[in-house]
Amino acid sequence: MLTIFQIWILLNVSNYFVHCGFSPLRLPKKTSGPDSAAFDPKGGGPYACVGDGRVVKYEGPNVGFTEFATTSPNRTKIRCDGTNDPISQQICGRPLGLEFYTRTGDLYITDAFYGLLVVGQSGGLARPVVTSFEGKPFAFLNSLAIDQERRMIYFIDSGAVFRFRNRVTILRSTDATGRLFQYDIRRNQTTLLLSGLSGPAGIALSRDKSYLLVSELIPGRIRRFWLTGPKTNTSDVFAKVDGNPDNIKRTVSGDFWVAVVKLNILPPFISRGQRLDQLGQVIETRDFTAQYRLSPAGISEVQEYKGKLYVGSLDQNFVGVYNV
Repeated sequence: MLTIFQIWILLNVSNYFVHCGFSPLRLPKKTSGPDSAAFDPKGGGPYACVGDGRVVKYEGPNVGFTEFATTSPNRTKIRCDGTNDPISQQICGRPLGLEFYTRTGDLYITDAFYGLLVVGQSGGLARPVVTSFEGKPFAFLNSLAIDQERRMIYFIDSGAVFRFRNRVTILRSTDATGRLFQYDIRRNQTTLLLSGLSGPAGIALSRDKSYLLVSELIPGRIRRFWLTGPKTNTSDVFAKVDGNPDNIKRTVSGDFWVAVVKLNILPPFISRGQRLDQLGQVIETRDFTAQYRLSPAGISEVQEYKGKLYVGSLDQNFVGVYNV
């Protein structure tokens, strides 16, 4: 019969083997909150959106991250660099979603307070593309996904409850004001696709471009919105999640990595990456709790790129990198 001490050793050794491939890419001093990441068409990056209103680019181990873009015209380095709080972010900006448009090399950004923006290959201050719908400003833009062939950008407005930036407050609410939008790059036209979403946080386009997946943080589920076929413009539940799903990222094989957090009675959050197949079944789970034990909000994204998993968070000072 195992003693408590022996059980403790086994649990900690197993955690070590799960996480032994971890290496952090440190952000600039006093910078935190790399919610999501992207890689440019040439494989450069990762680019990460951080809490003080900047998008930073990783330039290799000798240089680290450097400033690439900003989203707010009101931002100053003295006022904003190193901040990561909701009040500052209304002035400094808070980019949350990133994806490159491969036709031009431009980077599209969703900012919680400044809408959908775009910046060229040289970086700098991003230009607003869409900041409102039917005359009303967006409440809190979050993630985006681009259909490169159809030249469409899909993005979500999470709802005003997200302005609190507190997971516990969000999860305990019953908010259902989230919305899914489509932006047509060629026609410069925005269309509302779906409303009544409960805490939408992440979005991904299927490999065959027939549907979108949208995570709903509050009820713990992933909704599917059909873009083509007999169910076009309707939605259904793609998967139920044991926890609360945040960002979703599709892999090259067509599966999806979902960042999932789960409330504990005592801190920390349980932080896991779950890989779902195209039927919504969990086919792999990675536990990141040990590396994000000091994170009040847990992880926000798991993205697979060239044999590595890049893990984001709302409050840590690094992008986590793991071996696939």
